[in-house]
Amino acid sequence: MGTFWEYEDWNWKKIGIWAAILLVLGAVLVVLILAFAVIKPPTATAEDALLTRFDLAPSPNASNSTTAKPPLQLLSYNATATVSMRNPNLHYAISYGLVAVAFSFNGTRFDESGTVAAFDLGARKETTLRLKVGGVDRALPKLPAGGAAEFERQKEAGRFEVEVRLDTVMQYKGRKTKCPLAVICPLSLQLVDPDVAATSFQKTKCTILRAKISGC
Repeated sequence: MGTFWEYEDWNWKKIGIWAAILLVLGAVLVVLILAFAVIKPPTATAEDALLTRFDLAPSPNASNSTTAKPPLQLLSYNATATVSMRNPNLHYAISYGLVAVAFSFNGTRFDESGTVAAFDLGARKETTLRLKVGGVDRALPKLPAGGAAEFERQKEAGRFEVEVRLDTVMQYKGRKTKCPLAVICPLSLQLVDPDVAATSFQKTKCTILRAKISGC
């Protein structure tokens, strides 16, 4: 017949085993809740960018104008950017529609010609979008009155503040809601000679804007 201490030791072992089982079940439950109940928005980072041409000049016809309006500015440019898109969800994949790409300076879009084909992004996966735009003497009719002065200020400082915006529609796997999405990446770019080694670029976190719709 066992002693009291033997029975007490057996009870403590039993309690310890059940406690360990409960902890494991609790951890599994938390993981399942995070995977299926909590849906996180995607994240984006500007991994690299390069500006090899950025010239602003008044239109040749500006001198013939008799109005008091500032002369129309023409922009010639070559720019590239690499943006990584990441899906942080443990279970839900994300489908993206056609992505519209726009480059802006001083709040004025100077290129909206770029697009990225539709793509899918699995759970915990990441993909890279490579963007490239260029143009010669593109008119900037919406450039603010002080835009040319701001251009010269940034040129003197040696860096241009350029914004890249991606607009698309995304949909989580297993959900019917299609969610408008915008990715905004502010870039601080040094103008470099394309024949010379590129300057270093500091990775920049992009802002994600989602529509306030249930399921998004």
